Amino acid sequence: MTQQTKEDDCCTIPVATTSVNEFDVAVIGAGSAGFSASITAAEAGKRVALIGHGLIGGTCVNVGCVPSKAMIRAAEAIHGAGAAKRFSGVSGAAQVDDWAALMAGKEALVAGLRQKKYADLLPEYENVTYIDEGTATLVEGGVQVGDRLIRAPKLIIATGGRPALPAIPGIADVPTLDSTSLLELETFPKVWCFSAAAISGRS
Repeated sequence: MTQQTKEDDCCTIPVATTSVNEFDVAVIGAGSAGFSASITAAEAGKRVALIGHGLIGGTCVNVGCVPSKAMIRAAEAIHGAGAAKRFSGVSGAAQVDDWAALMAGKEALVAGLRQKKYADLLPEYENVTYIDEGTATLVEGGVQVGDRLIRAPKLIIATGGRPALPAIPGIADVPTLDSTSLLELETFPKVWCFSAAAISGRS
């Protein structure tokens, strides 16, 4: 935070001010949609503020498409081996031998793609300024991010979504998993019970 001084008869009083940053376009959300919008604007010669918070890359690479498909492909491999007996003279078997290793492999894939497809991409666009200094708040005159006021005539909100518990009586009284926490399990559960109303990361 910058400081301005105000002269008085007897002393100098520090007055806190907010630093102002001017851009042509401000994009809130550093996921795939936010990146696409920022790059498109930058290629058109616009000065872009890309405002993120937390892990860069958004839903798809961190908790959606990439990790879910990694686990789905592992499940398909096990299912395919078990289904081999459908063919005469063929047998097969597969199982999860090391759940921790499987999860670690999934996390390594996520981290690698997050770095390659998002973090390493930013330096290629000089017109894009990445800002991760806290949550973004819409205020009069722009977007407040920490101590910075981002001003731009064009604003794009690409914050994505988050999992929500369905309105099922008693669901709050039992252990539950959503599409994010399901991908973070440290031990392989013996019994599964799914209730789903939409698809996340399966495109």
